[in-house]
Amino acid sequence: MRKYNKYKVLGLAFIVIGMVACDTASQEPEPIVPPVGYPVPTYVNATGTTVVEGTAIIYNITIDQMIDRALTFAFRQTGGTATDEDYSAATAVIAPYTKSTQLIIQTNEDFDTDASETLIGEIGVFGIADRYILDPASENQQVSLTITNFVSPNLEVAFYWNADVTFGGETYDAADYIDFDFLVSPEADFDIADPWASEIGIYDAATGSHPEALTLEGLDDGSYLLWCDLYYNDFVGYSDGSVKIPIVAKFTRQGTSVVDTEVGMDPAEMMPDNTPGYDNDPSGVYNAVIAKVTVAGDKYTITKYDGTTIGPFKSGTAKTPRPLNYKTK
Repeated sequence: MRKYNKYKVLGLAFIVIGMVACDTASQEPEPIVPPVGYPVPTYVNATGTTVVEGTAIIYNITIDQMIDRALTFAFRQTGGTATDEDYSAATAVIAPYTKSTQLIIQTNEDFDTDASETLIGEIGVFGIADRYILDPASENQQVSLTITNFVSPNLEVAFYWNADVTFGGETYDAADYIDFDFLVSPEADFDIADPWASEIGIYDAATGSHPEALTLEGLDDGSYLLWCDLYYNDFVGYSDGSVKIPIVAKFTRQGTSVVDTEVGMDPAEMMPDNTPGYDNDPSGVYNAVIAKVTVAGDKYTITKYDGTTIGPFKSGTAKTPRPLNYKTK
């Protein structure tokens, strides 16, 4: 009897141990298993299908499950009028154990006046090894974009004064030995006898450079005169005044037909090559008007010395004023 009870107790003990062991096993974490199937990519255009030159087009790319390898996405052009000069597209990588990335197509501002350009292509995984990681049924994202022309709100002006001056058997370029500065004044306040009294503080073209360059931006509506001031002339004491120094202004407005549009000054006001500058004689300063620019909203009209006009040239964007950039010698 005792022997029988002993075996019953032992059997019961084995049952209890087995139950405890089973309960412990059920509390252990489940083993990590690879996801079922292959990841499927999704593409979302976060920018739109029509953009202005200079805008970045962003595609958000996601996959529905993480994997232990990187996936590289790229853009391929298949059509449209845009060229490699109009845009750039970097590859986008979804890193291992992540699910998203961004592919950016950066459009470029240019000086063309075309109304718009088109860009047609596709975004996908084009590497052979990477391609077989994706779901075979997944399709590339088709891309069809319109890139509209960027028109700068600003008018750029560059001033040149090239002329050959000969003395002592040698010929010299006036641009290397004469320094003009160029200023801006409202026409209504301008007096050629005292032009400095009306200048509005745009000193971009008051340097020692050739050509001198300035930017007209954020100006109130009205007419403005672009005028020169002679700072120094190294020909004084050497040349005889027989050469007149012509000043030419070249106007450029990005995105319009105004690209290096040349305006010459009145021949009657051209400076003799032996005229003293401010450094020679502060009382004998030479000033002359080069051109007039009229601002009306987002339009610029350029007036030559003889009264003929160029423009008006209309902007496709609003003017964006900025603080004046003062530059001095």
